[in-house]
Amino acid sequence: MRKLKNTAAVLIAAAIAITCGGDKTPWLWKIEGKSVSLKQLEEAYSGFGVLMKEQLQQRMGRFIPEEEFKQLLEDPDRSGNPQLAEMFKSFGKDLFAEQYKDMLILNMEAQKDGYAKRADVKAKLEFLQKYFLANMYLFDQLKLQDIKVSDAEAFAAWEKAKRDDARLRTIPVDQGLDMIKGRMVMAAAMEKQRTLMKNSTQKYRIETNKDFDIVEHVKSTREEARKKREAASGVTPTPGAAPAPGAAPVKPLK
Repeated sequence: MRKLKNTAAVLIAAAIAITCGGDKTPWLWKIEGKSVSLKQLEEAYSGFGVLMKEQLQQRMGRFIPEEEFKQLLEDPDRSGNPQLAEMFKSFGKDLFAEQYKDMLILNMEAQKDGYAKRADVKAKLEFLQKYFLANMYLFDQLKLQDIKVSDAEAFAAWEKAKRDDARLRTIPVDQGLDMIKGRMVMAAAMEKQRTLMKNSTQKYRIETNKDFDIVEHVKSTREEARKKREAASGVTPTPGAAPAPGAAPVKPLK
């Protein structure tokens, strides 16, 4: 999933026009005579950073302030964590630049070959655009930087967490407080997200097709797939057998 997200982000970044216009920053490459400037790279890198930050927050289990994130990108070793530092170095702008150049070239190839005009490709790109726009808007509206947790609140929550889970008692207090603050911020963010989605949903008239049940549709599709699989393997289908379990449903805007 991480690799998919990284690739999608670079693909979207590659869609940025490669003409400089009034841009006065140095150009990095010229592709078919058209310059790609430092400003364009930085704009693409900024978009890529949205996913980098999301991945980091999931890994660390806490909200990362924008200023802290920028500092870690500029000076990865300041994290004091060798593994984290290496991860940030792998996200460096210098390494991203080569990926971006490759993606621009592949983007041009996709346009030239007519690949970008395929209906299935257009549908996927439309989804990716909606996905990123919705999630960027969501994070902007949540304003996580405004969620504050006092030291007293964090300490009380940390003491309770240690009583509930003895394994936490071996963790140093400062690390424990950082961890619990992160959890509390994310919990508050989830509550804000539920409120935001409730308020947003109420603004629109949404009708559900009572003649079509998506749950039953998926169940039927899986049942048909199971029957075909068993028929191909020579297994006699068992009447009334439950369909094989499928993948967990996708939960957007998680």
